[in-house]
Amino acid sequence: MNTAIDEVVAQTRDYYDGAANTIYKDIWGENIHMGLFADANEDLPTAMERTNRTMSENLGLGPADQVLDVGCGYGAMARYLAREYGCSVFATNISDRELEWGRELTREAGLDSKVDFAWADFHALPYDAERFSVFWSQEAFLHAADKYKVLQEAHRVLKPGGKLVFSELLVRKGTPETDRQRIYARVGAPEMWDDSDYERALRDLGFTIQRHEDWSLNVALSYGWVRSELERRREEFEHRVGRDVVDATSQALQFWVDQADADSIGWVYYVAEK
Repeated sequence: MNTAIDEVVAQTRDYYDGAANTIYKDIWGENIHMGLFADANEDLPTAMERTNRTMSENLGLGPADQVLDVGCGYGAMARYLAREYGCSVFATNISDRELEWGRELTREAGLDSKVDFAWADFHALPYDAERFSVFWSQEAFLHAADKYKVLQEAHRVLKPGGKLVFSELLVRKGTPETDRQRIYARVGAPEMWDDSDYERALRDLGFTIQRHEDWSLNVALSYGWVRSELERRREEFEHRVGRDVVDATSQALQFWVDQADADSIGWVYYVAEK
């Protein structure tokens, strides 16, 4: 592992193990992803359930599948796949706090025989080649120091005919550099790709793209809902993490809403076959 990747992994871990863990855990809940909204008045948990269904339907998943979920958060999607389709899921993450709560939630759900949690860096996965039938990721590649290497690892650990299924946040080409750097600073990322970057890398690595959908209109709705909840519960969170953290988080969330409205931040969904 090179030093640059080590530094980004450490920054991401510290981000999710810090104050963000308290805010995300209590507002987003066990599922910390974007939602597909039916309308602007819908709540994020309902919209995230729709994301789960939309991403997983029509993939032909079943009990014979072994799924690798990278950047699994608290394991909500891993549990969903195990419960709905009977898959065996290896849920990996670099946040010890998220892994700990994920294991607890999975035991409570009675799914610990189907879902295993492990610390793993998706730049260098500790798994044999051609082990998994599905490689799953939701809004995690944005944190990668070397996104091409992560996609290479996905290709390596997938069986022939295996599927790479992911949703990802983008920074659009043409975004002003000052805004781009503020977006990167928010998540501790050295860079974020646009849609064309992912499409080019997937084809270069030998993947066949089967589904490719633009879900960008949901970004502002997702972050706007989280910010509204944070402000509604401001007094509670100020007591827990301090006013400065709440102020900074609220301002950062509003900035992401504004950037999504300006079409600087996007969101896409891919299914690609090895």
